[in-house]
Amino acid sequence: MEETQVKKKGNPNFVKKQDDGLNDFNKVYTFVLTKTYEKYKPVDGDTGMRTTNPYPPLYKLPSEGRTIDDATGKNRMWRCIKGFDSIWQDEQEGIEVVTLDDLEDLVFIDGRMIVKGFEKNKLSALFNQDSYQGKKYKKNDVPSAFRLVDENLDINKALDSLDLEYEALKIAKECSDEEMLPFAHVLGIDTGAATNSIRRDFIMKAKSNPQYFVKYFVDPKNEIVYNVFKALNENIISASVIEGKLVWTESRKVIMDIPKGSDIKNDIAKLVMQGDATAVTLVEQLKKM
Repeated sequence: MEETQVKKKGNPNFVKKQDDGLNDFNKVYTFVLTKTYEKYKPVDGDTGMRTTNPYPPLYKLPSEGRTIDDATGKNRMWRCIKGFDSIWQDEQEGIEVVTLDDLEDLVFIDGRMIVKGFEKNKLSALFNQDSYQGKKYKKNDVPSAFRLVDENLDINKALDSLDLEYEALKIAKECSDEEMLPFAHVLGIDTGAATNSIRRDFIMKAKSNPQYFVKYFVDPKNEIVYNVFKALNENIISASVIEGKLVWTESRKVIMDIPKGSDIKNDIAKLVMQGDATAVTLVEQLKKM
């Protein structure tokens, strides 16, 4: 097969400089795919469920194309040629013929691509792909396929996440039983179980979703919902003695109307938060019991 050669004009060592901000030759850039593929997920032998979120072994991006230059807003042709910093065809002086062998391979291996700072052409080609998550102007409206890993940001996020988990676990372990029970009930934990069992499940809830746990542990509606639940469970109040009414069970005195199919606990909590006098009075009386 006849080999096609690239003809170059002028000094072959000359590379046109770009003001692209990619001047840290020693920096390592990590790009990761943003999309996972179900068919590549391994299957758990015991449950048959697919686990983790891996990527295809190889995922190739185009090495040339047309896009809108984020720096200028202009529609430009580009190609990532080995040995040339600039990817823009109008800046690739001396290039007459380019074969596929002359183009850089832009390949993700197991969902990752590592690019060194001195590989300016690769970096520019990646940043100018329409499928790059950080692309400002897109020639084609395509979904993002990959992103640049911001190590400092990711580390800070990880630290924040650990701090939040620590805070949630500390609350779950150290709060009193009286503080624990209302929120435990709201979280769906059986508050009729042994205290140690409730505490264990409470801690597990904190660990599974620390952000939600920390945010809603202090929600005043928790105690209202729990007190109404206890009153209903202990038959202090009833919604079944008189249809459509919430009553004091012993005296059958009507407290308030209850629409059919309503969520009594949460509805009363909402009314209290809205300042409804009847609901506020009811809850205050239940607290004293």
